[in-house]
Amino acid sequence: MAVLDDLKVSRAPAAGLVAIGLFWGAFAGWLPEIKRQAAVSDAEFGALMMLSALGGMTAMMLAPRLRARFGYGLLPISGVLVGLVALLPPLIGSNFQLGLVLLVLGMSMSFCDILSNIRISEIEARVGHSLMNLNHALFSLALALSAGLMGVARHAGIAHFASAAIVSVAILLLVPLMRRRRPATVGVDDDEDDNLQAAPAPWTVVLPGAAILWLCFLAENSTESWGAIHIERTLGVEGGLGAFGPAMFALAMGLARLAGQWLAVLLGEVRLIAVSVFFAAIGAIMLAMATGLGVALSGAAALGLGVAVVVPTANSLIGRTVPPEQRASAIARAWMIGFTGFFIGPPFMGMISQTMSLRMAFGLIAVLVLAMLPCLWLIARRLRRQELQSTARAAKARPVLPK
Repeated sequence: MAVLDDLKVSRAPAAGLVAIGLFWGAFAGWLPEIKRQAAVSDAEFGALMMLSALGGMTAMMLAPRLRARFGYGLLPISGVLVGLVALLPPLIGSNFQLGLVLLVLGMSMSFCDILSNIRISEIEARVGHSLMNLNHALFSLALALSAGLMGVARHAGIAHFASAAIVSVAILLLVPLMRRRRPATVGVDDDEDDNLQAAPAPWTVVLPGAAILWLCFLAENSTESWGAIHIERTLGVEGGLGAFGPAMFALAMGLARLAGQWLAVLLGEVRLIAVSVFFAAIGAIMLAMATGLGVALSGAAALGLGVAVVVPTANSLIGRTVPPEQRASAIARAWMIGFTGFFIGPPFMGMISQTMSLRMAFGLIAVLVLAMLPCLWLIARRLRRQELQSTARAAKARPVLPK
């Protein structure tokens, strides 16, 4: 029942992450068709995805200030925006329209995402244990469900707009859950003592965590955006079955994140990320070398298992490296940098695919995920130093009893 209790106290941000998962799964599932509708090359598609990064960075910069001014009501508003944006992809018919949709997509999704993660970090500080893996598991499971259903819809010949409308309605139905509860008995998610005024966190503290997020998001969205295209084009799989690549990837992420709640306690957060990095590298290599659908799906699953716990666990670590009043700023700044990897991943894959191949692109993903390890070492060293300083302060404050 502990899981149900955790879901109860983090209901609002969990609903926000589920909404993003439903949207992104549908987008990834229809991406081969969207690319054909826009009539763009791999390189052009990759370059246009940079507009999503621009929109995402803008939202990340504004989110902490807007939240400090307008409060918790911004989260359900961001959910409404995501639900409305879900109707736009079927309308894409040119490269200009694709770029415009990607810009709006990046802003709305990033706004909802960062507001959800800041709220989870605040609740974690109160309950005293990690909630990130559980909440991000819901995102991944929602993405897997959405991508899988979109693959079935494409295979069955269902119209794109009809599929998008169903996803939009599902997201809008989640919006009431994003509202902050105010029952007679105040619970964790309803504490009136929240300090929404965020003090700025030092960039030197934020950068190692931001680098981990950047590398992980790059690997994640590279697989979600290009996995279906790689399977259908490189391996010759037809009939919309390529959508099961992102679906398998997201399903593995969701299951791993559910286990991450327990693994974080068993291994510790730093060790958990270190082990996960090696799984991600192996999965990317399998995708790069796949010659059939089975190997490709297994590689996508292994890569999903690897990157699954990195972002939520890194969020928890980032929140622990700064004082409470700097937590919102630290997470927002780390995500402002890190989340650009989510949008740079597709352009990176597009350029490598255009000049070499998608196999080479996934091979480079394997190399890049290993670069998380030195960043993780810097965070671990800072946490250890904080622990020693805290122990020293406690020892000084302890009264000396007379002999």
